Amino acid sequence: MAVAGFWQSEILVDTSSVSAFDAVADSSGVIWTTIAHPDGAVGLYRSDDFGATWQRREVLRVDSGVSKLQLCCGQGDSSFLYIFLLNQENSGDLWLARTRIGPDSGGFSLAPVAVGPDTVDDFSAALDRDDHYYLYCLYVNEHRTGRTGTLTRSLDYGVSWEAGTDWWNAWDPCVSYTNGSTVHCAWRYALNGGEIHYSCNRHYAMSGYWSTHRVVSDTFAGQCFDPAVVQADSSPESRAAVWVFYTAGRRDTAVLDLEYSASSDGGSSWTPGLPFGNSFRDEQQPYLAVDMSGPNDYVSLCYSFGNRNHGDTVAAWWTCANSLNLTGWLEPVRISRHPLAALPPKLIYVPHAPMRLPGLLYSEQSDTGPRGVWFAAPWLSSFETPAADSQAAAPSLRPNPATGMVQFGATVTRAGSYSLTVYDASGRLVSSVFQGRLECGPWFWTWDRKSQSGRRIPAGTFFVRLRGPGTCSTRRLVLL
Repeated sequence: MAVAGFWQSEILVDTSSVSAFDAVADSSGVIWTTIAHPDGAVGLYRSDDFGATWQRREVLRVDSGVSKLQLCCGQGDSSFLYIFLLNQENSGDLWLARTRIGPDSGGFSLAPVAVGPDTVDDFSAALDRDDHYYLYCLYVNEHRTGRTGTLTRSLDYGVSWEAGTDWWNAWDPCVSYTNGSTVHCAWRYALNGGEIHYSCNRHYAMSGYWSTHRVVSDTFAGQCFDPAVVQADSSPESRAAVWVFYTAGRRDTAVLDLEYSASSDGGSSWTPGLPFGNSFRDEQQPYLAVDMSGPNDYVSLCYSFGNRNHGDTVAAWWTCANSLNLTGWLEPVRISRHPLAALPPKLIYVPHAPMRLPGLLYSEQSDTGPRGVWFAAPWLSSFETPAADSQAAAPSLRPNPATGMVQFGATVTRAGSYSLTVYDASGRLVSSVFQGRLECGPWFWTWDRKSQSGRRIPAGTFFVRLRGPGTCSTRRLVLL
């Protein structure tokens, strides 16, 4: 499948060999990207024009290579950029490099987070958005079970770290913050490798206030790993939707599948083990991002799609949903043009961007490994070709075939007047679902399977048409 029309343009941020990368946007809309290279150099790049051009800001030299890094951006009264760095050596020391966002950065200051005889194999970090924000980090040793990790906080902008909370039987950690005072954690259960566990803390991750651990994955004879957890940016946080995605590898097939679990009450109760995607192609490395431009409940997902072992071209795919329908994901589209390296792709929402859609960063697979970092975003494309608009705005239908209500979804790439209508097989108008102005971004509608006169529509084949500026897209719908 070709790249979706409104994701056609990409910008090359760096051309060197890559061992790890991450990205974040500050409150003014500047995008920051940090890239680690095999020679131990860690570069910091910035874009002031929503990703159209990039400049290298600084370079940090570390003693050994970096196996993983994570970039966080402070808000409020102290705007720092934080780069968490995990050494490739067996010691697995975890460090924090900090620099100012402003023009007079003063260079990097380097401080330890978890340095010592114990090995750190993996970690995940986050920070809240309060004026006097805290940083959170869960780091784990994946060479053992039992007390494998520690959840620690910094209350002074990364200068020092608390002794922390012991974390048991945790591999593949993921820490996430969206709003309020709640911190979410998801991890792979070390004792069997076949469960994803979850816990949340509504007191800024204070020790002693973590909820009871919940198993949020399906129960099956296989493995699951690389969980990603996120909460919708809506209030109250105790009722906001939460999603956990993870990669599942079953014993009865060599294919890797994505599955997810959803909670409509802030993580208190869950619907586990929901299927997602194509059961015949590898889907893995889920990455979730929240649109925080306002309390709109939108969450985006990107993931790697393709069978690496079969020599297929692996690509990054994207979809989105919101808390009005936790399982109503848009039809996924491919958003990377080049073969995807084994490094997970990253989504990023940029404040004040021309469109309320995320950008994508990924590394390209070469003969020698991951090389270069590309930035793709829908606003980088010109929207002059109707074909591109038509492909981007094609409506998704869930479920299809349907026995009751149907949810329509579409991603609008050009603001203007739109109509969403349903026709029968003979071309007669059945129902006008929507008519009005739409801004750029994802939209959802629900149809109650009734005609213009209020009559319930019988079973049959119908056509859903979305018409707008430069586009007229039609999808077939089967009602049972």
